[in-house]
Amino acid sequence: MSGFDPRGLPNRALLVGVSEYELTEAPHGVPGDLPAVKHNVTRMRDVLARGGVFGEEEIRVARSPSLDEFGRQLSSAAQEAEGVLLFYFAGHGAIPSAGDELFLQMRNASVIAGGHAVFPGAEMFTTVLTVLATSPARRIVVILDCCFAGNAAWVWETFRDKRRVLLLMSVQANHRIDAGGPRTATPCTAALADLLDEGGEAGFRDVSERLRARMTAGPHRTVRQEPWEPQWRADPDIDVLLVAKEPRKPDPDPPPPPPPGGPSHRADRL
Repeated sequence: MSGFDPRGLPNRALLVGVSEYELTEAPHGVPGDLPAVKHNVTRMRDVLARGGVFGEEEIRVARSPSLDEFGRQLSSAAQEAEGVLLFYFAGHGAIPSAGDELFLQMRNASVIAGGHAVFPGAEMFTTVLTVLATSPARRIVVILDCCFAGNAAWVWETFRDKRRVLLLMSVQANHRIDAGGPRTATPCTAALADLLDEGGEAGFRDVSERLRARMTAGPHRTVRQEPWEPQWRADPDIDVLLVAKEPRKPDPDPPPPPPPGGPSHRADRL
């Protein structure tokens, strides 16, 4: 297995969180704003910044960008990375009736329903992968936390340059998920950030498998009340280091109480 260590190379992380949408009313609006996503990008930024792989200046946060703004930031991050390029998206996801594509909906997204639904203001995941693949980065990590994230697997499997792309999806294909309350990160990103923040070295495959186990065993369910099962894809012999920091030190034990009947302590005098 090729466990690539990108430390010492120019790395980039682009964290995109779309929490606010311009159009949320019927008939063409997205389902609503996502306040929890504000916490997602903050949490991921903080975890990666202290993770030992990405420098603070290598992490960029895009909060509720328009489609045009997103495209510019995606292209910029792709061209600047040489070691690992990490792309994270949290927001609304949408799929056509065939389910063979995933659309990442930006701030100016809308929905034109019909036999062949179209999604203005959203980017096709195929296009995202194509732009990412122009990067000279040796590994490309994609993390999607949105409804229907698992539908990205089909796109990855048919993508010609998939060998250096490692894909983590928050839920299995054709499933919607709840974002949770407005004061905390979404359930999947919260669990992912906890795993990345545990300390020590952790690669993509290990983190992805532990996330899947944690979410599947936890109390969360998809909107259809089925088990919530994150998915991941990577070529069998490909991996990349995501965090490499000192493990957390346990809190020191409190000092033992003084022996009974011992001399009382007198304050020092100047």
